[in-house]
Formats: sequence, structure tokens, C-alpha cells
Amino acid sequence: MTNENKTATPRVVFDPTKLEQLNVSKDYPMESEDFKRLFTYNAYCEMAHVDKRGYPIVTPMFYVIHDGFLQMSSIQKYRHKVHHLIENPKISVSIHNDGCNLRHQKAILMIGQAEVYTDDALMREIHWAIIDKYWEELKGDEAQRQAAFAAVHTPLRAIIKVHPEKIMTWDFGKMVQAYDPGVWFGESHKLEMQSMTRPI
Repeated sequence: MTNENKTATPRVVFDPTKLEQLNVSKDYPMESEDFKRLFTYNAYCEMAHVDKRGYPIVTPMFYVIHDGFLQMSSIQKYRHKVHHLIENPKISVSIHNDGCNLRHQKAILMIGQAEVYTDDALMREIHWAIIDKYWEELKGDEAQRQAAFAAVHTPLRAIIKVHPEKIMTWDFGKMVQAYDPGVWFGESHKLEMQSMTRPI
């Protein structure tokens, strides 16, 4: 079997003892280049915080990396997460690709403290970065980009900046002794295609 670089990939080895007893936080970390690519270019993250009743709440979020920090935008008053994070800034964020090949399954977990800020100049930078990352079809149409910015950069907006205290990564390919360098996006459609070919 070969990877996208046309080089041979190792045969997968399933070791029940190793898979059961491994320390996910340190035994099979992602390579630095793989981490940088996934951290920077993945589409979404899952952000977890604690609500006022003590329940963990997980929310899919747009995010951008700005000045080396993961940053997200939310809304005060009409969304609860900003107020919860001001009261209890403990936060965790998961970033993972949708690799459907066992060599391609990689993930990042960040645990730390949230900083909520409303500095207008900084919020403008984050909101433009979000628009350019997620709404590529607006590029070349400045009127639409400005309309999008006006819709996003509203008075009740706030930025959530993650200050990580611990970062854990894992690479499933390494766990089965079949590491393949790189990060893969957009493979989840294979699951739909596979389901369409299965007999009912």
C-alpha cells in the first residue's frame, strides 16, 4: 500500500494490550508539521465550557489562529457561553480531522483558561479573519464582504481567546505502527458512499 506521496506505508499492527493501556496524552503525539496544519486549517473546533448548573456544554465553533492563539467569536446577552466563561473561565477545545482511513485519524485537545475581550480593533481583526476563512465565496465581491462584516461585527459581540495550560495530541496511525505523514480533510463523504453501496 502507498500513501499520497507514492511511498510505501507500513502494514497495520493491532496490539490489544498496547491500545488498551496506552497513555493517549503522551505516547503517540502528532508530528509538529501535522499539528501546525491541523491546528491552523481545520474547519471547526468543539469548545467545551461549564454552565451555571455545572453541566459541561460542548459547542461547534468557527475559529481562527491569531497571534498564535485559538480565537472564537460569540455574542453576549443572546448566547450563554460568554457569560459562563466570564464566571468560570475553564475551557477545553478539541480539533480533529475527519480521516476515515485509520492512518489519517489525528486530533488535538487543548485545556486551559478563556479570556473574553471586546476590544474593537482586535475584534475587527478576528472577524475579518473568520469571514475570509469560512466564506471564501465572498472574495472578489467587496460589497458582500462588507455586508458580511456588518452582520458579524455587531455591538454585542465578544472574542473568546484560549490560553492553553495543557495540549495533548494523538495520531492513531502511530498507535497501530502505521504512521503516515500529513493531515487529511474531507474524507467523511466516504462514509456516505460506503453506506450507499451496502445492501439493505
